[in-house]
Amino acid sequence: MSDVFGGRSAGSAGGPLQRRTFLAAAGAGALAVAGAGTAARAATGRPPVRVATVVLNGRVFTGTTGSARAQAVAVGTDGKVLAVGSNADIRRRIGRRTVVIDADGGTVMPGIQDGHMHPLGAAAQSLNPSLGNASMTVPQFRAKIQEMLDATAAQEPDGWLQVTDWNPVGLLPAGTVADKSLLDSLNTRRPIYLQGSDFHNSLANSRALALAGVDRTTPDPAGGKIVRGADGEPTGLLADDAQGLVSQVIPPPSPDLILAAQRKMAGALLSAGITSFLDAASGEESVTTYAELMAKGVLPQRITPALLIDAELAKKPQEAAEFLRGVRKRFAGPDRLRLTTVKVFLDGVMEFPAQTAALLDPYLDAQGRPTDHRGPMHVSDRDYRALVRALDADGWQMHAHAIGDRAVRTALNAYEAVARPGRPPRGHTIAHLQLVHPDDHKRFARAGVLASMQLQWAMPSAFTNDALRPYIGPERYARLYPARSLAKAGAWLAGGSDWPVDPLLPFTQIATAIDRSNPEENQPPLNAREGLTRTQSLVMHTAGAAHQLHDGGSGTVCPGKRADLIVLDRDITKVPVKEIRATKVHYTLISGRVVHDAESQTGRARADAAQRIGAQSAGRTSGGSCCQGH
Repeated sequence: MSDVFGGRSAGSAGGPLQRRTFLAAAGAGALAVAGAGTAARAATGRPPVRVATVVLNGRVFTGTTGSARAQAVAVGTDGKVLAVGSNADIRRRIGRRTVVIDADGGTVMPGIQDGHMHPLGAAAQSLNPSLGNASMTVPQFRAKIQEMLDATAAQEPDGWLQVTDWNPVGLLPAGTVADKSLLDSLNTRRPIYLQGSDFHNSLANSRALALAGVDRTTPDPAGGKIVRGADGEPTGLLADDAQGLVSQVIPPPSPDLILAAQRKMAGALLSAGITSFLDAASGEESVTTYAELMAKGVLPQRITPALLIDAELAKKPQEAAEFLRGVRKRFAGPDRLRLTTVKVFLDGVMEFPAQTAALLDPYLDAQGRPTDHRGPMHVSDRDYRALVRALDADGWQMHAHAIGDRAVRTALNAYEAVARPGRPPRGHTIAHLQLVHPDDHKRFARAGVLASMQLQWAMPSAFTNDALRPYIGPERYARLYPARSLAKAGAWLAGGSDWPVDPLLPFTQIATAIDRSNPEENQPPLNAREGLTRTQSLVMHTAGAAHQLHDGGSGTVCPGKRADLIVLDRDITKVPVKEIRATKVHYTLISGRVVHDAESQTGRARADAAQRIGAQSAGRTSGGSCCQGH
């Protein structure tokens, strides 16, 4: 199966170039063109690399300090960038069968590399109804769930109702805490499970808890909490790893439904311009799934599945190391599927009512008074040091979820302990970094630690205002998401979406990292002084994430680099920052092959599907807040 794409005609002073068409295999095959170009013969005696594709009439953002005024790019039949320059320079390389793409004044730039997302979780989530992360009163909430039950009444009395994008802080008035009674009082006998949009909280009714065997005698699992009332009975709220007690007993959808959702997920990634990504919480089954999807030609990207070590196994470093060695030994997949990274959750989330992020100083109560609660560490400082020491010795890169400043410090302590002068750093990474103590900023650069930040959250919203500000106080609130401070201290920043915890909107990420504002809220930006420059934000989401993903062959538009490129509908290097959010991707190229053309029939259908699956989670960017957690 293949899709036919057509390059836009490229105008010039001497008249428009003839429209050229080509075939792009839907799988991982090479570009089906034989370009005629002028590249010199290699010293090895191999045939010269010829020009397969050129992009003209653009504003090329190379991601480097050079070629600031470049308009065009030439790509060879080897899938690498041959030249970057003016329209006139690149036109001279066009042959009879060269594919010509007209950027029409839009930006040509490296593809978006996402350093933290959960695509398989996004696909699975798309099969369930969504609450859209909306804030609502208790009557509105109950009416919405009852509406979903009535729409699927044929599944009474035993069919599960799974609902996504429930806002754990969204019950009005602010501060209202949900419990199972809200679900038990509905007109149904069915088990109900609501997945929180932050993926660190869920809500189950009594029937669901009973089917899962969760009662007052059930112990809290490592890294999780069963929220209980004064009588010791579970309230229905489950935090972090306790969610699995219920979610694991829900019958899975059919393989055909899952595959269809995964194909839509893949289309959403391509239409968003994602050319490489890290799945931030993968099991061995996820690795197998990715290998199968690649074999089917569904995913042409480079993928790094971060293999999840849970809180219990994290306490046993040698067992963890043996498990990971076994996965590597059993793995048989394409080179584009790269087993380099391990994921560990060090804490949870900071927002009320969960407050499972680990803080150096205690949370405050709703009136701003200190409490004795600092949030739990899922893995202790001592245990994480031992784990990192064992896995670093085996060559693994660590990817730690750390929201609170105590969790961030724990990760830094472990990474500093294995840093060796003269040895290239592994690229150990800390993700999210919502709160970082100023004393720790310079430690990132000293130990070669990467800061993977999801800066679409760095805006005024119900999460940062109602569910957070009263509970941490003004001083800590003024330090949330310290992107500029970390960059100034020499940290290497990498971008990520955390999709589907947040929508798949990479240009919203890029813009929010700059202006820290929420277009839907008439409020001042969130800590505007921590905003990045436009260039810093673009590099963070391209070369920065490529560095995190150990992919030195991409991330910039330079001769010799892999031609993972996107062509946009506007010049995002010049338009007002607020207009960056509306950017659309006209073309996505991977290794020089066009894998998405927004004007083709497939591209239009893909964009429609992407709008549904990509925007399914309203996320933190919409005023509220895979896959297991962030």
